[in-house]
Amino acid sequence: MNSFGLLTLTQNAALLLAMFFIYDMAAFRNRTVFGFYWAIFTGIALGLIGIIIMLTPWEYAPGIIVDSRAVLLGISGLFFGTIPTLIAMVITATLRLFQGGGAAVIGVLVIITSGTLGIAWRYYRPHPLSELSFREIYLFGVIIHGVMLALTFIFPWEMTLAVLSNISLPVLLLYPLITALLGMLFVQRLRRNQSTDALKESEFLFRSQFDLGSIGIAITYPGKGWLRVNPRLCEILGYREEELLLLNWSELTHPDDRHLDLYQYDQMLTGEEDGYSLDKRFIRKDGESVYVHMTISCYRVDGAVQFVIAGILDSSERKHAEDKIRGRKEQLLSVLSGSELGFWDWNIEANTVHRNARWAEMLGYRFEDIQNDTSINLDSVHPNDCGRVWQSVTDHLEGRTAQHKIEYRMRTRQGEYKWILDCAKIVNYGEDQQPLRMSGTHTDITKRKLAEESMQLASMVYQNSREAMTVTDSNGNIITTNPAFTEMTGYSADEITGKSHTFIVSKQQDKRVYQRMELALNSTGHWRGEVSCRHKNGENYMALLGINSIYNEDRSVHRRVAQFSDITERKKSEKIIWKQANFDNLTGLSNRQMFHDQLLHEKNKAQRRGLNVGLLFLDLDRFKAVNDTLGHNMGDQLLIDVAQRLRNCVRKRDLVSRFGGDEFTVIIGGLKNTQSVERVAQKILCELAEPFLLGEQNVYITPSIGITFYPKDGEATEMLLKNADQAMYSAKEKGRNCYHYFTNSMQEQVERGGQLANDLRYALKKNQLELYYQPIVALGTGQIRKAEALIRWHHPELGMVSPAEFIPIAEETGTIVEIGDWVFRQAADQVAHWRREYQNDFQVSINKSPVQFREGGSDITSWLEHLLALGLPGQAVVIEITEGLLLDGSSRIVIDKLLAFRDSGIEVSLDDFGTGYSSMSYLRKFHIDNLKIDQSFVRNLKVDSDDMILCEAIIIMAHKLGMQVIAEGIENEEQRRLLSAAGCDYGQGYLFAKPLPEKDFSCLLLRHIHVA
Repeated sequence: MNSFGLLTLTQNAALLLAMFFIYDMAAFRNRTVFGFYWAIFTGIALGLIGIIIMLTPWEYAPGIIVDSRAVLLGISGLFFGTIPTLIAMVITATLRLFQGGGAAVIGVLVIITSGTLGIAWRYYRPHPLSELSFREIYLFGVIIHGVMLALTFIFPWEMTLAVLSNISLPVLLLYPLITALLGMLFVQRLRRNQSTDALKESEFLFRSQFDLGSIGIAITYPGKGWLRVNPRLCEILGYREEELLLLNWSELTHPDDRHLDLYQYDQMLTGEEDGYSLDKRFIRKDGESVYVHMTISCYRVDGAVQFVIAGILDSSERKHAEDKIRGRKEQLLSVLSGSELGFWDWNIEANTVHRNARWAEMLGYRFEDIQNDTSINLDSVHPNDCGRVWQSVTDHLEGRTAQHKIEYRMRTRQGEYKWILDCAKIVNYGEDQQPLRMSGTHTDITKRKLAEESMQLASMVYQNSREAMTVTDSNGNIITTNPAFTEMTGYSADEITGKSHTFIVSKQQDKRVYQRMELALNSTGHWRGEVSCRHKNGENYMALLGINSIYNEDRSVHRRVAQFSDITERKKSEKIIWKQANFDNLTGLSNRQMFHDQLLHEKNKAQRRGLNVGLLFLDLDRFKAVNDTLGHNMGDQLLIDVAQRLRNCVRKRDLVSRFGGDEFTVIIGGLKNTQSVERVAQKILCELAEPFLLGEQNVYITPSIGITFYPKDGEATEMLLKNADQAMYSAKEKGRNCYHYFTNSMQEQVERGGQLANDLRYALKKNQLELYYQPIVALGTGQIRKAEALIRWHHPELGMVSPAEFIPIAEETGTIVEIGDWVFRQAADQVAHWRREYQNDFQVSINKSPVQFREGGSDITSWLEHLLALGLPGQAVVIEITEGLLLDGSSRIVIDKLLAFRDSGIEVSLDDFGTGYSSMSYLRKFHIDNLKIDQSFVRNLKVDSDDMILCEAIIIMAHKLGMQVIAEGIENEEQRRLLSAAGCDYGQGYLFAKPLPEKDFSCLLLRHIHVA
């Protein structure tokens, strides 16, 4: 294939980008009404792109042309669907037939085949298009173009071979890749649309609940001050929003409830619990108490509470209604208790009255007080009732009524009034039919009157309650309902009377709830719980239902009273609050809270069934570099993508959690053996090995995975987490991008590390540290011109401890600063001695930890003052730093200290060059004087080897930048010769000498001078 043909194919493929703009435009139109017309328009547009593509093809031979129509139609079928693709197929096939040529039939077959494959792939793949991977789309492109090439066998055999030999390689290399790249553009668009829709829905749910919900919501500081309150809470407490924000909730809490509330609140702040619920009272602005039910949870960052969210439900009406109904029941019981009758006998002719002891007792008198009082006295009758009483007596005496019966109030001896039911009849007439005697009874109906008032009040409560109520017979058939029932359910009393109480229950309700309800009613007579109900319009809602039974004298059920309220909005709020408390806001994964709950659940299940639980602890390698280079937004997107891939690597019942930052955990429960966990770890490594598209840049990230098992490695949650964390760090030490199982040796290593960290604090004071020196030889002359100071620790119990083991501990504990200062002064004293005794331009290299360059690290000024006191120039010492320090080059402290070295004449060497992240800009920015080639490049150095090429490139680059080069790890003469021939300035390694104590090195230096 010539260059012109390749250019033509490239230009041809570039036209495919127009598809993305068509898709983007069509995706954001309202296609509810005009969907079919949009499909036709899209198909025509795709057909026009196909025409343009086919008019600029690569023509291999007259009538035999190659272009990207297969990419166009395959992607169209996959993402645009059947109608647009069929239209595009017809248009492009028509053009191809019109063009004619020997391959016209094959061209049409390519069009039909590629479009058909795209449509089939779209409708028969098991997962949504948004889950398409780069690998799958690339495979799709290979199949389409493989089929296209296979169609050339329709030609004569000689022509087929000639065509395939010329176009197979460029077609299979270029077009599947173009197909994959174009397809990923569409996939990313789908994913962004899905993310946008999900965010809009979450925002809508939150705002609708906060601003319009039926419960009060408050967000408060840990110091109990209001941060945000919604309108419903202001309504409950009677304050305006700006007034509430100046108060704190403790001030508004009823004094009797404050202690319990503050006690649970303090427990939450100290981390003993993450939330709590309670019933309490607030004091409204008008001084009235309001009963509420509160659900409280907190939001923590690094264990510290940032703010507290409270959902507050006004339960005052329910509380007052319960108190009133309770009082009514007590009064009704008192009325039903029965009482004796007060008797009176009036001698009409003598106008005297005799009364019994019960009559006296009823009005608070002793019987002795009334024995001598036989007069009729209406003064004790309430003034408002006196006229009615005398009229009733007169009517009976004159024969207008068959009985004197009236209710009125009488004053007791104590000055109070009681209600009396007075019933009497004439019991004796004279010969002239004149009444002679009239007898009657007085019944104390005061309690009945009060009960009637209470019943009237209860009826008012029943009729005006905001909670729905029903009364059913013993069979559960509805007898009566209140107006709130009609408002809540949509059914009028006439529509529901006589029907079963289950008529309003949703068909989706779990049958087991009915069973528990029936069992409770039969055993205790009452039940309370949540049920799913159905409104008359067909909508379902959640209700809080309470049922109580009223019994006959024989303990059979007479009536059942049901009271229920719509808690749909409250359930939604609780669901939102629960989600916020248990899920990570960024990735949607479970958070630490749910992780701990799920791990406890899996451990309990495993203990009962004799199974195992696997715990994987993941940390993303070098994630900080992504944040530093691409920004935190891209870092967040990377975490979201990693979370999705981790979900794809485990079963649905397994739990993936974001533990914090770039750390993730995976709980794999119900394991009969532990081998399957290794497959999961390998799948995770494989899944995360694929590039992540952040913006327009592909980013690669790798995980380090630690694995531990319950109960083999431990039983307590903290122990399992600690073990998994140790295993994860072992994976990082192995080189990252791998997994490592927890072993007992890791625990031993941790314990040894703890011992070393403790002993290291006293190593300087006890003179256990010593400096060794390894010569650095000028490769051109063979002279020892420099030495590297290397620290050694003579531990009294453990013997010689390697710097590779104790230096990281010193950096972690901060003792590296004190040790580093000691090393600098010791090495400076030593080089001053060697300069006087042996060689006046001798240099000593001193390794410095990045910790010493950070804030609170070593005092560079004291180092320079020490050199000045020794009479040494800055050139006497060389500071060796690692490439990792340059990543902190944006720190002002690092820059200032490196510039201080430069200004004082102290040279800076970059150690282990080529193994880290250094770039040319770092070398120029920080004025590096020497590069030290890492021994990993020198170890296998041979003529024309890759390592030799890299070494030569480093040497040439360093010399161009004005730097000298030191090669580490030279162990044989061939390595020295090759490096010297390449122009390397200095060498260091066992070929010249191992690191030596000061006395041995002085002897070596003396011998070297004499030989020279």
